[in-house]
Amino acid sequence: MTRTLNLAATGAVVLIGLFAPPRAARGSTQDTPSVWSGVYTAAQADRGKGVYARHCSRCHGDDLAANRNYPLAGERFMDHWEAHTLEHLFRRIRDSMPPGEAATVGANDKRDAMAYVLQQNGFPAGSAELSHDDDQLATVQITGRTGPGLLKTGAIVRVAGCLAQRRERDWELTNAAEPERTALDAAPAASRQPTGAIVPGTRTVRLLNPFPNPAAHRGHIMQAIGFLVKDAGGDAVNVVSLEMLAPSCSP
Repeated sequence: MTRTLNLAATGAVVLIGLFAPPRAARGSTQDTPSVWSGVYTAAQADRGKGVYARHCSRCHGDDLAANRNYPLAGERFMDHWEAHTLEHLFRRIRDSMPPGEAATVGANDKRDAMAYVLQQNGFPAGSAELSHDDDQLATVQITGRTGPGLLKTGAIVRVAGCLAQRRERDWELTNAAEPERTALDAAPAASRQPTGAIVPGTRTVRLLNPFPNPAAHRGHIMQAIGFLVKDAGGDAVNVVSLEMLAPSCSP
């Protein structure tokens, strides 16, 4: 059972699990299809090129990179979208693009435009068009050709370890595993690992701005999700959520 506290005043959400095993993001397992599997057709991308020219290029440019905050191609696109799924990308396009005029472009045209975006990022075409089933799109992960890229400051990550207090307001995860990329709205996996599958690591990761005070979970195995900060003091996570994975750090 998991108890969730919504903290509207701060925009933070803290998840406190009771004997809850680790969560995994949708599309995070090794046998999950990816954008390298051929998930759209060349003909669909050709149609999408026209949709993009009519409705998207004025903001994102002919090269898909004019909007530096939301580039649609290249390294910055991957920095933002890696570890997300095609369902997440399509939902963003469907629900909010073009800004203020989302209802003026149909879902089929937007699906074609997404196929063009995938093509321009070098992902290969296949024999079937993008699925109309959101659940199917949610199984397709956006990832680099050789797997996840190097984590940079600002990447959304999750990391698990033993919660310890350094000073009055300073918290950290000790014996932590390597941070791994995730998504803020990653859904719980349909099947969960048993608690005994938690693998300790050797890292110490500082926690920035955990709220509310996590003192009640000192000595528990916790999973933090948030934004990675890499600096001279080592890795830290600017915390968006905390979840208890086990009530004791002892084996």
